[in-house]
Amino acid sequence: MKDKNRPLKIAILDHNPEIGGAEVSILTLCKHIDRSRFNPAVVLPSRGSFSRRLEELNIHSEEIRLPIELIRLKRGDIFRSVSWILAYLFYIQFFLVRLCIYLKKNKFDLVVTNTVKAHLYGSMAAYLCRIALVWRFHDVLSPDDFSPALIRVVAFFGRCFPKKILAVSKTTKEYLVKSGLKQDKIDVIMNGIDSELFEMRGVSEDIRKELRIEGKTRLVGCIGRIMEQKGQKSFLLAIPRVIPKWPETLFLIVGDVFSGREGYKKELLEIIDKNGLRDYVRFIGFKENIGDVIKSLDVLVFPSVAPESFGLSVLEAMSFGKPVIASNTGGVSEIIQDGVTGLLFEPGHPEQIAERIILLLDQRESYDAIGKGAKEAVTERFSLEKYVTTMEKALMEVAEG
Repeated sequence: MKDKNRPLKIAILDHNPEIGGAEVSILTLCKHIDRSRFNPAVVLPSRGSFSRRLEELNIHSEEIRLPIELIRLKRGDIFRSVSWILAYLFYIQFFLVRLCIYLKKNKFDLVVTNTVKAHLYGSMAAYLCRIALVWRFHDVLSPDDFSPALIRVVAFFGRCFPKKILAVSKTTKEYLVKSGLKQDKIDVIMNGIDSELFEMRGVSEDIRKELRIEGKTRLVGCIGRIMEQKGQKSFLLAIPRVIPKWPETLFLIVGDVFSGREGYKKELLEIIDKNGLRDYVRFIGFKENIGDVIKSLDVLVFPSVAPESFGLSVLEAMSFGKPVIASNTGGVSEIIQDGVTGLLFEPGHPEQIAERIILLLDQRESYDAIGKGAKEAVTERFSLEKYVTTMEKALMEVAEG
């Protein structure tokens, strides 16, 4: 039971030192949470763009270091060899000791974990320190993203340790339940959007100037980590169908590939060469100021071929009134109402992507109506106030329970 005479002290554990969708949700929460009732601190295994952004917002972050090889270790890789398992266990025990010392010394009332690896070691630390635990679950626990062994481990920890799991979408909750977790342990709290986090340093023209893009050129973008599940292949295969109708269009792929997983990017480059698309496609890498990229786009395409938990870049684009074309799968299909707030297509069908890009570029009325509907949906369904107050209520209920 927390001391009612002071704010609730929350340790938020995140394994990713760089900013992604899960990290943006924490930035939003910590920036707007009621500081008279809550005192958050974010614990990270290394410094990076996430810790720098936290500092800019005057949010305390604590670095408890892990070797960079373990930070970058991909889902399920630990189970591929005995040596990786032993190395992970060797380093994680020292990390856990330092984490427990930090939690006990600072007398935290609640631990909130925000990424899969943080769910695992955060569960052990919270248990050892006898501190209530909440998981903020941003993933889809499916074989498309996780090895069977890791799914079993996550499900076991989920049954045993957290008092509450806060899923970012109904899809996320459904997959957790399929893995054996009880429905009443899981609440769905969708992310909210803070436009100020994306109205970053610069204006929409900056990206065009940076890339030397003429003002009359249409920009169609695809944002996300370069990996098979994100569907950049479908995005590229749609382009040859668009160019004959709209030759003055440039297609941007925003995001980086994981180290050691460059094979998929090589496959994408081969598609570009085979279809003669070098003049129409640019890889522009990871962009911290993603708002500047989104404001520069005419259309955002979200072509995932596997279920996504949420798709924050979709919500960001909608908040700017940008039409979104997205796969009809996972949490994204919960955000978009087809034909009203965006356009949906069946995953893995590039011809449908092309049809919808052409429709939006051809029909200005449809383009404007969908952009307007998207912006209104963000205000009504994904407001900042709704997200923060719902999260505050859920966290306080667990702490006081």
